[in-house]
Amino acid sequence: MNQTENIPTLKEFESLCQAACQRMNEKAALEPAYYLSKGGRQLEKEVERALNQAAEHTLFQGRIQVVSGQKFPDIVVCGYYGIKVRSTQSDKWELIGGSVAEGTRVGGVEHIYLLFGKLSRPAVFKTRRYEDCLADIAVTHSPRYKIDMDLGKDETIFDKMGVSYETLRHLEHPLRPVVKYFKSTLKPGETLWWVNETEPDENSAPAKIRMWNTLAADEKYHLVSAGLALFPELFSQSTDKYQRFTLWLAARHGVVSSSMCDSFSAGGQVDLHLGGLIFQRIPRKYEQLCEHCEGVKWIIENTHMNQLKDYWNIEQADFKDRLQIWIEIVAEQAKEPFDVKELLTQIFYAPQKPV
Repeated sequence: MNQTENIPTLKEFESLCQAACQRMNEKAALEPAYYLSKGGRQLEKEVERALNQAAEHTLFQGRIQVVSGQKFPDIVVCGYYGIKVRSTQSDKWELIGGSVAEGTRVGGVEHIYLLFGKLSRPAVFKTRRYEDCLADIAVTHSPRYKIDMDLGKDETIFDKMGVSYETLRHLEHPLRPVVKYFKSTLKPGETLWWVNETEPDENSAPAKIRMWNTLAADEKYHLVSAGLALFPELFSQSTDKYQRFTLWLAARHGVVSSSMCDSFSAGGQVDLHLGGLIFQRIPRKYEQLCEHCEGVKWIIENTHMNQLKDYWNIEQADFKDRLQIWIEIVAEQAKEPFDVKELLTQIFYAPQKPV
């Protein structure tokens, strides 16, 4: 018989999982210590044995297979259904589950159930449809589901995001709705440290943390240029103007500083001669901008438009002249007693050495 033919219904598969789970609970009640030392591959074999017993004289008989290697799920039934086996020795029905991206999912498997064992005395087993017990998303080396076998109706992460599990798993970029959801929950001073903005499906967390004062001069130049380009509030008078930039440095580059304002020309005044104009007694940060103007221009021109909209907090814009948009935003943020727009225009369109 072809393994893809005569596929039982989802209801019949659910009954098979429940019957196997019941058999394991009955065995645990009779032999309380039997499952306590069985985790990983050993437990998978126990689940396979219980499934085969429950499958006798049904369409499932002879069509149950433990998948070798790092595959998702662990057991494939009829080439169409799957069972993920998980266990814990704690007293909670909660655990970090599989990857959101499901890059190792077995081809052809459409519906998955979770069989979860709580391996503390006495051992107890539960089974539920996989997506019905995914409560949230946690980030280890990549975004992973958080399992809660006691999760109530309409309490899954998919209910929170407003997108179904089936829709999400079939997307080419399944992490994008996840990123969008978590961004919508951010409070001031928070960031998604694990998001790679260029490749949203990859984890971008740096492997190590470094102090700002240990960086080479060229890296400092690049990062200051990026800060000036991406975070227009650095030109404002706000007391928390370094907040987003500081979070970005830590999240994207693993760089921290005991005093971020020291990295910018926060104090003092200068006179700038630009394009035949003289700007007298203006904040020294504009002199620093002159020194970084080429780096700032490069960042603005080479950052994806959607990212710039996010960084600059704008909805729509004509990106034919990105630099001009940046000038408009900075001029609005700066609120200086002089014509900031004119100053920025001179710096970027007719730059000369400041004196």
